[in-house]
Amino acid sequence: MNKTLITADSTCFIPSELISGEVPVIQAEVKTKSGCFRESSEITSENILEYAQRERKVPEMICPAVEDYALFFERQLKKASCICHLCCCANIRNSYANAKKAAERFKNVYVADSKQIGGGMLFQIAQASRLASEGFSPEFIIKSIDELDGHINSTYASKNASSVGRLNLIPKNFAAILDLLEIAPTITVRNGSMISGAVFKNGHEYSEKYIKKMLKGKNNIDKATLIISCPKPFGKNIEKYKKEVRKYVSFEKILFTDIPIRFACRLGDESLGLHFLNI
Repeated sequence: MNKTLITADSTCFIPSELISGEVPVIQAEVKTKSGCFRESSEITSENILEYAQRERKVPEMICPAVEDYALFFERQLKKASCICHLCCCANIRNSYANAKKAAERFKNVYVADSKQIGGGMLFQIAQASRLASEGFSPEFIIKSIDELDGHINSTYASKNASSVGRLNLIPKNFAAILDLLEIAPTITVRNGSMISGAVFKNGHEYSEKYIKKMLKGKNNIDKATLIISCPKPFGKNIEKYKKEVRKYVSFEKILFTDIPIRFACRLGDESLGLHFLNI
């Protein structure tokens, strides 16, 4: 039996190429008119986008309750002597508070606020899994996760602002102005907060300008791994994104993951996220 088991919230799809071994996840649910669906196993961002565009509203996200976490921890403790659980950013979902309350019922469950969501969390999950396999304590793993957050560059961009306006997330007239000026909205996840920004397209494809802005001339990028978030199934854009990335940085691995529901709904069906580490 392993000494420490790493578990996580279901806010991101974990590529098998990134982590060797199992990382159990607890499922949030997405509530639609047709019923509730588990976030990463029964519904994809593509399904969510279709629903949001059809209904003109964002579906409700239902995070695991305290009892859900308690049952999840109890099951996972049959596999290990203790658990280190990584929660989605506490400022974005309420899962962290629920997980902390559930963990109080156990002497050997430790909960960390990742301060990240989606692709940004994957670097923390990978590091936590490695440290656990090397025998480090849960306390040390949580401290390491917190320190790593300062090195994570996690951003998202959208082709246009129209889809955001259609969902009434920003005024439609403001969205129209952004599109007229060829400004692509962006969101940066930093220190547990979401920061809005923009990329000026200037007649170019938004993904080209966004990738260039994030990667060109940056000398402090860890070239080991780039994680790209986009609506799943990933489709024909994979090779296009890889080609653009390689103009600026030769990453050893480029991995793809589904985009979190919150960002998919805010940024639309051609939303794109880039996640890498700064040295």
